Amino acid sequence: MADKLRVLAVGPTPPPYHGVATFLRDLLAYAPRERVEWLHLDTSDRRDASNLGRWDLVNLRLGFAHLAELAGRCLRGDVDLVYLPLSQNVPACLRDALFILQSRLLCRRVVVHLHGGYFRTLYDHDAGPLFRAFARFALRRAAAVVVLGQEFRAIFAGLVPEDRIHVVENGVPESGAWPLRTPQPVTGKLLFMSTLTQTKGILELLRAVGQLRAAWPSVHLNVAGQWPDETARSEALALIEREKLAGQVSFVGNVEGVAKAAFLAGGDIFCLPTRYPYEGQPLVILEAMEAGLPVLSTAHGAIPSTVQDGVTGRLLPKDLTAEALAKALDEMLRDETKLRAYGEAGRRRYLERYTLAACHQRLLAVLEQAMPRKTVDVQPPNG
Repeated sequence: MADKLRVLAVGPTPPPYHGVATFLRDLLAYAPRERVEWLHLDTSDRRDASNLGRWDLVNLRLGFAHLAELAGRCLRGDVDLVYLPLSQNVPACLRDALFILQSRLLCRRVVVHLHGGYFRTLYDHDAGPLFRAFARFALRRAAAVVVLGQEFRAIFAGLVPEDRIHVVENGVPESGAWPLRTPQPVTGKLLFMSTLTQTKGILELLRAVGQLRAAWPSVHLNVAGQWPDETARSEALALIEREKLAGQVSFVGNVEGVAKAAFLAGGDIFCLPTRYPYEGQPLVILEAMEAGLPVLSTAHGAIPSTVQDGVTGRLLPKDLTAEALAKALDEMLRDETKLRAYGEAGRRRYLERYTLAACHQRLLAVLEQAMPRKTVDVQPPNG
């Protein structure tokens, strides 16, 4: 008889850095181990993020190798339940469906975790009838499906029984930034931290900085994150040169540990004007709230249930213009008292809902509910 639930987490860890990889890294590092033995099947592709979801020989080779590894680990009997982040592009989602079906064939239950909000669009519009039939067949064999917010439950309507859909909001660890933040005059120090794709809003934010210079001569944007490819980098740098923004923008790359704490402690506002199609509940927003930063973002994905407009920051439409973004930033910067109140309210909300421990406890409850209490080790059928 096994005392602990043995959970095999299937998915990537950084690099490259993106939400799923970061979440899984923290899950494996910090999740409770009193009742669960956490195992890992690493599906990382260490190339840059532009390779995610592509039909290429490397991805195909990795996919088949990971399926073989999953089968071997299930057959050895050292896995009770498979935890699987669900992809939101056709190639990777087909691979995930095979993970689900193979696990069920070998008598292992599966919990699927959707870390974004695009899957229903993929299912309804981006894929053909064969994909829809295969995905529906696989998803119905999952013991539970996890989404990031109540607004995402509808994604699986008609695909998964309602009682198998569970909400588990994200969580992030303490960065150490909060103790470093001391009251200082507001000067226009803006922070952006994410993958530097256009749909995360980096170009609109750069243009907004240019428009803020007249009212805020000391305005400065500090940017953390990776470029997805050289094209995105070249376009942003060309904009900076064209608008003469070199003195107002700094790029620091990925930040972790002490560097991240210092980065988050050094801003007046955290800004993520995202329209990213796959957006879920961005970990970077939770990290900003943990640090006591006011947040300016968009009403997109699960952000509206995370950032309270007028309480912890401001929310704008996801199709916002640079002019609208500059106006909102200017209004926030001019009210120092309200700006400080936003940050303090965000910190309180983080402590109430978005700590890493709270997130892991919510997820653990779903995993244990999906797996009936064991009396003997589950073995695959003979033959």
